[in-house]
Amino acid sequence: VQLDLPESLAITGGFAQQYRAVQLHLHWGSMSGPGSEHTVNGRRFAAEIHVVHYNTKYDSFKEAMVYPDGLAVLGAFLEVGTVENPYYQQILEHLYQIEREGKEVLVPGFNIAGLLPANLKLYFHYNGSLTIPSCYQMVKWMVFNQTMMLSHDQMSVLVTSLRNDDSKLLQNNFWLVQDLHGQQVLASFQ
Repeated sequence: VQLDLPESLAITGGFAQQYRAVQLHLHWGSMSGPGSEHTVNGRRFAAEIHVVHYNTKYDSFKEAMVYPDGLAVLGAFLEVGTVENPYYQQILEHLYQIEREGKEVLVPGFNIAGLLPANLKLYFHYNGSLTIPSCYQMVKWMVFNQTMMLSHDQMSVLVTSLRNDDSKLLQNNFWLVQDLHGQQVLASFQ
């Protein structure tokens, strides 16, 4: 699931340059298994959201993809909680309209900040790659330490609403954790 974002969204802090948001997407497992693409001390989470940005000194996302400072991704973990998350509900309530891969659905405007943790100062940072093909090594990652909560029903909608071209449930759409290849992961907290 990918949502294209308006050009007015940007990262205004945390990086030396300004980055413009272009899309967000989600990765998940199944109701019986986690689907996050990052781990904390070996622990995986139910799902993960990525908000993808490109450096505004480049004319486009496509151009920025080939430069070491070209892309930045904000990531947040999702877990099952007891209360419905109204911000995620604004996305989830439209999933049933997506009947096949490539289908586009208009989602009315909403507050994207509600999809991310309230405290944006607690995060892990490293230089890495995209987790979707073609896995360019040009990404400044900021993965938040605070977990977002979805109700059990909301997580169920996420992991059971979409189907692939063979009409099978679209689940476990995550990339396995990769070796760091010598990259350091830094934390903004102790």
